Amino acid sequence: MSLSRSLLLAGFDALPFAALASVATYVFARTAIHPSEIVGMLAGTVGVAVLLALGTISANRYRADGKPFYFTRAVVVEGLLSFP
Repeated sequence: MSLSRSLLLAGFDALPFAALASVATYVFARTAIHPSEIVGMLAGTVGVAVLLALGTISANRYRADGKPFYFTRAVVVEGLLSFP
């Protein structure tokens, strides 16, 4: 798998977490009295930061190990293993 494809897959894998972070930031920032423009910019900034951070970690793990690392799969497996 080429590096550009691994970066694309890492970005797609981190996308649900970035969307969740954006929505959580929007909801929690909206509870305080702030203008909508500031809340939207803050949610967008947090989403992009999470996307870049998790995508970079995933891509670096691929380059180091030579095999893809998927956050979504890891979170789902850990969640399923946590049930008694």
